[in-house]
Amino acid sequence: MFIYDASPANAGALARTLSSLLGQVYRNIEVVVAGVQEAELPGLADFTSLRGLFAEPALDPLDVLSDPKADHLWRGSHLVFAAAGTVFDPDGFALLNGMLSPSSGMQPPDLIVCDHGRGTGTAAEQPCFLPGWDPDLIAAMDYIDTAFMASRKLVLDRRSAERAVSFHGWLRGLAGRPFAVGHLTEPVMSLSAAMPRPSAAAVGVVGTSPPPSVAIVIPSRDQAELLQRCVSFLKFLEYPTLELVIVDHSSTELATLALYAELQEKHGARIVKVDGRFNFSRMVNLGVAASSADVVLLLNNDVEITDPREVEVMIAHAVRPEVGVVGARLLYPDGTVQHAGMVLRSGVSAMHPVLAQHVLRGASGHAEGYLNALRTVRNYQAVTGAIIATRRSVFNEVGGFDEVNLPVEYNDVDYCLRVRAMGHRVIVVPTEGIIHRESSTRGTAVTPEVERMRMAGMRVIAERWSDTFNHDPFCNPHLDMGDRPQARFPWTSGAGIS
Repeated sequence: MFIYDASPANAGALARTLSSLLGQVYRNIEVVVAGVQEAELPGLADFTSLRGLFAEPALDPLDVLSDPKADHLWRGSHLVFAAAGTVFDPDGFALLNGMLSPSSGMQPPDLIVCDHGRGTGTAAEQPCFLPGWDPDLIAAMDYIDTAFMASRKLVLDRRSAERAVSFHGWLRGLAGRPFAVGHLTEPVMSLSAAMPRPSAAAVGVVGTSPPPSVAIVIPSRDQAELLQRCVSFLKFLEYPTLELVIVDHSSTELATLALYAELQEKHGARIVKVDGRFNFSRMVNLGVAASSADVVLLLNNDVEITDPREVEVMIAHAVRPEVGVVGARLLYPDGTVQHAGMVLRSGVSAMHPVLAQHVLRGASGHAEGYLNALRTVRNYQAVTGAIIATRRSVFNEVGGFDEVNLPVEYNDVDYCLRVRAMGHRVIVVPTEGIIHRESSTRGTAVTPEVERMRMAGMRVIAERWSDTFNHDPFCNPHLDMGDRPQARFPWTSGAGIS
């Protein structure tokens, strides 16, 4: 491992780090201290029980990641970096080493990100429980800092002509590349750094040139006022090729039929008629089939978009080749959060075998959320289908929504999981001002029929995707953020963590 920021003026911090290394249960550790002379290192003889303590006064630790001339300075199979003052728990390296022997059939990770503490030795020290490796989050925020271990193979394979200017920059460079990742969900170290914040220098997604063709598909039934509010953003949306498809389920109200005629005249809307038993998945599939655009925006008629630029951001993310589904941060009409991603969990009984909970539901619309969960692009296993952007090629690749087994409930969860199984990302964009009047068309009453459909959907998801509920790569087991306004540790009481 490499220790940096170890100047003589920082001798106390260096001593704390070295002391924590001497206390490790796992002893196969080689320690290199950058920026000091050998004479400035305390107790060299004490480190004979490890693999040694070495001084490299002229070394910049970032050179280890980018310059082959520094390869002779480390002999181990894996690298850990730490600023002087970092304190490792006694079993920290034992737990890291244990991560290199995964369960049968799993590939040993090349990068392990670690839960940790922030603000070492201060009254304000806080736990930093990570969502695992999130390639979109690392692009926006240095949420890992040096709480990671990288394999020699990863370091050598990811070298490029452009030298990383920070550890965060190096991690950002990994974001678009496939490799095996592990998440150590034990706080094995404490860093002196403060809790992470989104970077002001984070690069936002840019539009493509030429812009993609876009189809907006809206399943609907009567409720003309809802639909009118839903489509009001169309006159401000600027795409050279824009299709509007309304999939109508047995509407009879005159106001609705008049609105359809108006949308046909103003926007060239296609009205796809569907009769019979309500089947939301079938309506989505028919709507997509009736369009031809590159990107499809699936939109519930009870969603109101107050700023069309937010849709443009979603579409710009949807055309990224690694992204399969783009969801949005949605607000209730009172301004509180309705949705910011989904947490999937095993249910509490055989009658309710799965839970698909909305992240930080009920939080203030101005809240940032734990580790800025409400203000950063995040990966999740699933997002609500109330509004999603997805490429037509992805939709066709996975076969659309499951209209046979999931006609009403959990079809959006299943679609997202199938997209992820094909190797694409499912992300949430922290949009502003998209309002969801949840269940305005179908109502909120849990009738016996609704409950029956809901439980049937749960059983399908539980049977089809049981592994996703045992290990959610974007959900920390120490945090509860599902269907609650503030994140909370499972072992604490009270309001939680904002």
